[in-house]
Amino acid sequence: MKSKREIEEERQNPYSGIERQLLNTFFSGVYISAKEFLDIGKELGIENLALKNRELLIKEIVSQAEKENKLSEFAQQLNKIIANRIKEYSKLIESYPKAVKPISQLIQKANILQRATVIYRR
Repeated sequence: MKSKREIEEERQNPYSGIERQLLNTFFSGVYISAKEFLDIGKELGIENLALKNRELLIKEIVSQAEKENKLSEFAQQLNKIIANRIKEYSKLIESYPKAVKPISQLIQKANILQRATVIYRR
């Protein structure tokens, strides 16, 4: 159940739910570093991004991408990172078959996150 603050935030920023998911490894199954967000920004041609905390970076990148009609490209960059993580997790399962359950859960969460990035392609 969402808090009043989360509901209000979603009214102001339709991407806040996916942003929270991207920032929380427990829900997303992947950790995307500040450096990776900076790299995404560079790929999108967003200049002058400073190394900040991940939350500020993603908000700034989404804001700029939205202004420049590049949200679809942002989603593509995110999906590349997520797909790479899923490949890495699959390799881990092959190497460590006893860890199949927790790693499979990460893969499942990452797949859900990948589908959730569709919000940026609208």
